[in-house]
Amino acid sequence: MDLDWYNMNSLLNLSNEETQFIKEAFLNVSKYSSGEVIVTDEKFNILFQNTKYITNKQNFNFLNLDKNFITENFKNIIKNFNISEKNHIYIKMIFNEEGNFNNIPVDVHICKIKNKDKILKGFVIIIQDITEEIRNRIQRETFIDIISHDLRNPIRANIQVLELILNNKFGELENNLKVILDELLGSCRFINYMAENLLIKYKNEFNMYELNKQNYSIIKLIKDKCNSLLSMLNRKNQTIEFVVSGKINDISMDVSAIGNVVNNLIVNASEQSCENSKIIIQVEKNKNNVKVSFIDTGNISNISNPNDIFEEYFMCSNRFRKIGFGLEFYNCRKIIEAHNGSIIAKNVKNKGNAIIFSLPLFN
Repeated sequence: MDLDWYNMNSLLNLSNEETQFIKEAFLNVSKYSSGEVIVTDEKFNILFQNTKYITNKQNFNFLNLDKNFITENFKNIIKNFNISEKNHIYIKMIFNEEGNFNNIPVDVHICKIKNKDKILKGFVIIIQDITEEIRNRIQRETFIDIISHDLRNPIRANIQVLELILNNKFGELENNLKVILDELLGSCRFINYMAENLLIKYKNEFNMYELNKQNYSIIKLIKDKCNSLLSMLNRKNQTIEFVVSGKINDISMDVSAIGNVVNNLIVNASEQSCENSKIIIQVEKNKNNVKVSFIDTGNISNISNPNDIFEEYFMCSNRFRKIGFGLEFYNCRKIIEAHNGSIIAKNVKNKGNAIIFSLPLFN
């Protein structure tokens, strides 16, 4: 589109040097923006625009404060912006094209244009259609709902039924049948484990994850998780040595979230350790924190920075190239940090890997 730079120069009463500066800035913004870029005078009269984003150029007169169909709320936002020291505001709006009943959600960025004397001469406005963004957000929320309800609920029901059968609630089972059902239970738990991690990851990514804290015993939580994973440990004939140093008071935490961390770290310790091995879980009080360590018989000494495992989708080796791997440690870090805690990984000499998290005793 041809731009009338001379007209702009006279309307805004800018020097040639200032006009050239705005021209270059406008062209750069237009080049990299997929939305509408508009320059107006100080009264929001449109001087020019890069494209006809919404078919009729006159539609952008909604920026003119004298139009009756602008809401009072929007008027107040613009008026306050004009008299403030801010040079930029960001607004989400619903735009209705004249003669068209389709409402279009838009992001609006408004930046002030000032001359060398810092006098307001106009505005640069960027309008971006966010219909696709909203559609994608709805799809993400639907995906999260599918994981939360349609996938997890049947898996949990299967786990509960299999646990009842394996605990001989419906009569004694033959050894061969026990082995098969135990494998099936392990598979169901693994699918549930992956679903939990995917759900936490997506909720964290889109700021949908909220903590529901209560005072709870970290000792009881760890013991409960160990008991729920006994069948997984028994398949490799692994045992857990649980070491508690001193009296550990209840701490304020989201039980479900910290339970997910503990579950992830026990599963990881089992995967990293060989058969007939021992996994050590240590709990101790350290000043104002509770420190929990998970020590296995694996080896992460080949990783230059062990704490890289907490990055999203980090892979330790080809052996673990499976869907979802790399989320569990990433989720652990996000959850622990949300509790104002910390988590690290290191290699323990003559023992193996250690993943250690700390949580504050008092909030």
